[in-house]
Amino acid sequence: MKLPLFNDEKDDLDAYLIRFEGACTAFEIRPEFWSTQLARLLQGRSLDVYQRLPAVEVDNYESLKNQLLKRFHLTEGGYRKKFKMRKLEVGETPEQFVERLNRYLVKWCEIAGYDNDNDGLKSLIIHDQFFVTCDRQLQTFLKEKGKLSLKEMAKAANDFYEAHRYQSDSHELSKRPNGNMKQPTQNTVNHRNTQPPSVTHAGT
Repeated sequence: MKLPLFNDEKDDLDAYLIRFEGACTAFEIRPEFWSTQLARLLQGRSLDVYQRLPAVEVDNYESLKNQLLKRFHLTEGGYRKKFKMRKLEVGETPEQFVERLNRYLVKWCEIAGYDNDNDGLKSLIIHDQFFVTCDRQLQTFLKEKGKLSLKEMAKAANDFYEAHRYQSDSHELSKRPNGNMKQPTQNTVNHRNTQPPSVTHAGT
């Protein structure tokens, strides 16, 4: 099997792995040999990833693949960024660009734990839109919770608001111990000491 060496400065790792896996399947290479086959095609930073694998994982293709994806930021956040930020490249046709965006979306959806169907995509989009509108404190809290479904994320956010006494109208942390807004003070009038104004009658 012959493939060009992977160049992390020019090649798209995701596309390269798809070609590699396709070639392995076409040449009927057994999966237990995929890791060593891929290692022969790595160089630079990607080869460092292989060399740093624990001895028990050296022959595990999925472990090598996952570590490579993490090294080159092809995680949930990485695929999300690619899907949202990538543009039509020089020499790329619109059809190829659409297919590339579709691949990013499928990977993003897959890593995020959603099904690749209408309901899954809808949940993914709502999940993402809710997250980006949260303040930094809540985003950090949700990240620390790990992978959450849309329903789980909504409940976790609600619990966070309750625990930190957020104001529902502004989503800002309350500075008062009981979480209540300070009521505006009203000017009081002492009616007992108030005398009616004097009136001067004409001709007096």
